[in-house]
Amino acid sequence: MRKITIICMTFAMIIAGCKRVDVDFTFSPEAPKAGQPVKFNNLSSEGESWNWDFGDHVESVLKNPTHTFTKPGTYLVTLVVDSAKYNTCTHEVTVYDTVPTFVASTDSICHYTDVVLSANVYNPYGYALTYAWNLPDNCVLTAGTVNDKSIMVYFKEYSKSKTDSVSISITITQNGKTYNRNRSFYIHQTKAPSILMMMKNYTVKRQHIINGYLDEPKDGDGEDVHMFEITNDTTVTFNDSIFYASKMGHIFPNYAVKRMQLDAVAQKWYITTSEGLLVANFSGQSITTIDADATGALYVDAFRNLLFWATPEGLKAMPLIKSKNNQFATTPVLYNNLSDIDRIVVNNKYK
Repeated sequence: MRKITIICMTFAMIIAGCKRVDVDFTFSPEAPKAGQPVKFNNLSSEGESWNWDFGDHVESVLKNPTHTFTKPGTYLVTLVVDSAKYNTCTHEVTVYDTVPTFVASTDSICHYTDVVLSANVYNPYGYALTYAWNLPDNCVLTAGTVNDKSIMVYFKEYSKSKTDSVSISITITQNGKTYNRNRSFYIHQTKAPSILMMMKNYTVKRQHIINGYLDEPKDGDGEDVHMFEITNDTTVTFNDSIFYASKMGHIFPNYAVKRMQLDAVAQKWYITTSEGLLVANFSGQSITTIDADATGALYVDAFRNLLFWATPEGLKAMPLIKSKNNQFATTPVLYNNLSDIDRIVVNNKYK
């Protein structure tokens, strides 16, 4: 016990020696322009060393540095005192251009990834401002309106070549003067897992799941076809037993099972029959109809907690059912309008 007490006292002395510092800073001018020196005033209560990060890949160790931002935009400027992570302060510094313009929240835009577009207007006298964004057809507005200063968008297509870009423009009116600003962006491809669908004519379609968004189904390739050779939705192996769709009469005596999938965690069967898509507990109890229009193909994606199935309307999906009585309140989501889906599988490889 004595040895432990000494260690605790030593540790307490070490902690006491790590003194917190009240860290803060100001900067002037408050609305700097690109190319204009910005003076940073260190307001920290104490400290022996200072590390500044201006958010544009430039740093300083001076106590009260001066820095010039070369491009308009919003920068996160961070001051760390005595190299201690808990002695840190961060402020946003918005740098304006001498004429109205707009900036993107990232220099590398990927398709189906949210990006914020913001007008950047040097307006020290508070003149009235209006905005009007002009967006291309493959650009989807997800937050704000076309008359807001800042909006959030994503792009449905990526650039196929270095010369393939999209153009966005904004019209800004300030104090009776109108400025039209246009910028072109190269949209990078986002690699993501895919829902693979084999059609009744044996062709394969691929649909990416990207950041909660779905791209349009595209033609699959040989690797996608191979995914159906190594999966099976007519047999299920569980606890060293093999279940065959054609021999499920002992569990579902009143149904002819076409396809089946098992949620092994919740131990629930999902089956398609002539009466549609059904869910039941492992022993066949609490049978509930999910979709009377289901046509056969289905897939349990335990990783994303999703069930996919085919209908004449297209591919549908919903969260896996967890209730003991198999009741559910969620509404299925239509993922696409492909009406002739014969089999479904998810390829978790990012491509």
